[in-house]
Amino acid sequence: MHRQFTEREWRSIKSMRSDWARLDMFYRHWALKESFIKAIGVGLGFNLQRIEFEVSPIEMEVGKVYAQTKMLLDDEDENWVFEESLLDDKHHVAVALGSTDTYKPPKLKDGPLFSILSYEDLMASAVPITPEDPDYWDNFHSKQELPLRQTSTAKAGTVT
Repeated sequence: MHRQFTEREWRSIKSMRSDWARLDMFYRHWALKESFIKAIGVGLGFNLQRIEFEVSPIEMEVGKVYAQTKMLLDDEDENWVFEESLLDDKHHVAVALGSTDTYKPPKLKDGPLFSILSYEDLMASAVPITPEDPDYWDNFHSKQELPLRQTSTAKAGTVT
């Protein structure tokens, strides 16, 4: 992962007082980087060392939303807003919201920011996007779980 973080980010991660705190800061930086590349729609082909985060505050509390972290792109402040929160003591959420010019702080309601949903909760209001096709399932179900390895032979370039 050394290629994914800048020297300053690594110093921030390594400066934490315990292994768990270092891992926590690692995940926080990763969530921020992932939120940015998803927001701009470029995927992991983007050189992640071009973006650098100065996280603030260093420690967060579960259930609160923070928007103080700064991002540099190619060593220049981009004035992007990132909302961060902790779902629990092990799971970070980071959402890249774009320019500070258009940012409006959230009006938080009382209660949890996120809800844990079961599969049944998610499927309760689901509707098919296409009509059911039994042949599609039969075709899918008949496929091998692992693809066979193709080997080449010396005979005129045939593949078996």
